[in-house]
Amino acid sequence: MKKILVGLDGSNASMNALNYAIKLAKGIGAEVIGVTVINEPLYKEYYADISAKLKVEAEAFFEKVKEKFQVEGIKISTEIASGIPDEVLAEIAKKDKEIAMIVVGASGKGRGSRIFAGSNTVALVNQVAAGLPCAVVVVTGEGEEFLQRI
Repeated sequence: MKKILVGLDGSNASMNALNYAIKLAKGIGAEVIGVTVINEPLYKEYYADISAKLKVEAEAFFEKVKEKFQVEGIKISTEIASGIPDEVLAEIAKKDKEIAMIVVGASGKGRGSRIFAGSNTVALVNQVAAGLPCAVVVVTGEGEEFLQRI
């Protein structure tokens, strides 16, 4: 079965990426894999409480996401990973040969998200040039009008 990998961070752009993935998965009969990557600092031991809090928030977020997919009738699996987001998503796609594409938002929750593509998004697109075996689809964070175009 084909799979669509979606990078989720709770931002508007990632929610639009999720909606895009839902619509696409319905059309091609694909499964969706939602992944939240917690970019832990170099000195994890000093930030353990923050990482734990982020994991709890991600789990609660995934419960809402799973409810949405049940309503839509699409199979979804979720994963919380630690590391550098673009590298983690690329590694998952390289290991699972059924992943047809990765869908991400144009920017995340960071500053400048309305002006520039996010650094993780740009780095993931660069992974394509470095031999990533699937397409990367970058979805806007402004409104959902783009969904009407597909």
